[in-house]
Amino acid sequence: MTRVVDSSVVLAYLLGEPGGELLADDDGRFILSTVNLTEVLTVAMEHDLAPEMVLGILRPLPVDHVEHGVDDAIGAARLRPLSRHLGLSLGDRVCLALGQRLGVPVLTSDRRWTDLDLGIDVRLIR
Repeated sequence: MTRVVDSSVVLAYLLGEPGGELLADDDGRFILSTVNLTEVLTVAMEHDLAPEMVLGILRPLPVDHVEHGVDDAIGAARLRPLSRHLGLSLGDRVCLALGQRLGVPVLTSDRRWTDLDLGIDVRLIR
């Protein structure tokens, strides 16, 4: 089964946090927006991990990177008024919009997402 992953899922894997093992132990494919990849690389740098090293760690995982296009930009923008009350970031909305566009579940560690009623299948990793 294909699922979109939030940056929190990839960071959980990189930092050895609960739920991150899903990326290596699961039989399915995962999709990560390049916007969310930017978030991952930025946070990784704050943990003294070079972007190139992180990409090398992620390379063997079943994670496909998807470019952020116009349709995803529109989708993320449309989610803003529906999610403003929860304080979702641009990256959060990009991830959700990608899952919505593809019609696949979205994995995250962010519990706030489960309070959304958008018709998007949000699943928590922990």
